[in-house]
Amino acid sequence: MDARICVDDLEVSCLIGCLDAERRVEQTVKVDLWVELDITRPALTDSLDRTWNYAAIADQMDFILRSGQFWLLESACRVLLRWLLVPPADGEGRPAATAAGVSITKFGVLPGRAKPRLTVSGRAADETFQRETNPWGTVDVIEETDRLGLYRLDVAPRHGIPHHVHRRMLEHEMVLTDGIVGWHDGTEPTPLAAGTRRDWPHNLPHGYWNPLDRVASILCLDRPRFDPTDEVVVSGAPALAGLRP
Repeated sequence: MDARICVDDLEVSCLIGCLDAERRVEQTVKVDLWVELDITRPALTDSLDRTWNYAAIADQMDFILRSGQFWLLESACRVLLRWLLVPPADGEGRPAATAAGVSITKFGVLPGRAKPRLTVSGRAADETFQRETNPWGTVDVIEETDRLGLYRLDVAPRHGIPHHVHRRMLEHEMVLTDGIVGWHDGTEPTPLAAGTRRDWPHNLPHGYWNPLDRVASILCLDRPRFDPTDEVVVSGAPALAGLRP
């Protein structure tokens, strides 16, 4: 049974635009989106874990727009659309999207009551996503532009992203899987809830460990886009006693 999950009138306060004033002060934009999918299994099981959680979708859109600080609606819409169309991570219960659409409306930038809006749509069958393999798991490259990169970090069971810093990139992360353990310099490793956001300034050591029996995912936005030479592993990782097998 094909259906559309829609989120309408989502308001996000973010830096977006090319004008000097738009780069200094956040403005509110309106996001409308839809995702097309087969709802047969969630309809029969009545299980939220087997469908798309629209509250999580809204939270992820907010995270991407706030963290991305986009210049153009074109870039913002494309990145959001690509995120909606990426296949589920290993172990996720939700069905893959077959198609999706995103619209962003800005306010107060045209005379009178006029409002600019950009709308994009696409089908999953027309998109390809690069997957990179690391010692701790895989990285799905959602989109890379001249200014940023959006990635899904899929951490394998009982593996971890090492204690590391970034000297040039500003990294923003949102936990997608309940129970992954995270830390930064000076803190103890702590299980994190899905939806937890972390903004990493330069030179602050941080890392993750997945104690679960399934892949644990993190949504990561880097500005500028990821540079492997700027992923610098450092000493001082906290003890993970009781978390490692």
